[in-house]
Amino acid sequence: MTSMPIEILLDISSTNTEPSELYSHLIFPAPPPDRPYIYINMAATVDGKIVVGKKGGTAAGVGSATDQLLFRRLQKCAHGALIGSGTLRAGTVIYPPELARFVVTNSGELPLTNRFFTDAPEKAYVIAPSSLNADSQKKIQEVCNLILQHSDPVDLKDALAYLRCELGISTLLCEGGSELNSHIVQNGLADELFLTLSPKIKGGSQLPTIVGGKGFSPDVTSPLKLQSIYHDGDELYLRYLFG
Repeated sequence: MTSMPIEILLDISSTNTEPSELYSHLIFPAPPPDRPYIYINMAATVDGKIVVGKKGGTAAGVGSATDQLLFRRLQKCAHGALIGSGTLRAGTVIYPPELARFVVTNSGELPLTNRFFTDAPEKAYVIAPSSLNADSQKKIQEVCNLILQHSDPVDLKDALAYLRCELGISTLLCEGGSELNSHIVQNGLADELFLTLSPKIKGGSQLPTIVGGKGFSPDVTSPLKLQSIYHDGDELYLRYLFG
């Protein structure tokens, strides 16, 4: 239980629960046969910024302590977590020791002393193209598991199929960053979005938003279906289904 005053505004999801237990006991549908069931979790300001410090920084300062609590709960509901290399380079990434964690890189430029790797080397995986130079491959294999993809850049569909079919990952939490989210959303690979909306405006065209990349074609969007809204004061916790 939490003493934080989380309150319900709307919940039509299949896991309607007591506000104090929000996201503690999530029930997800069965995954597709060729990939995990994927849910994205992000925190953003009202104008969509996922960083309030400098470009390339972490999400520190965007959400509140309640957001961090829900962040940890969403991690515990997953069989694996996926992030982009930029998110890993931005700062220390810590996961529960039992959680498989995956990072996608095309360059091999990774902070291999990050706790993402050192806390549980046997649970850490790097997904990279087979064209990655031999020296980088060797350094990565010394600290964690390396999954090589024949495509360059990494083909996320193929990578996700490997996670589902070879590693048995059925639910996958994606924690950004902006570019990775773009690839997942634009390829129709995302099933749900959990979004903390922080009561702040940051501004700045140079700072990333929830989904970056080139965006969809003109007049094309990715529709969302609202499942629940909770709040703690002026901070909102939104859950959406894609499609």
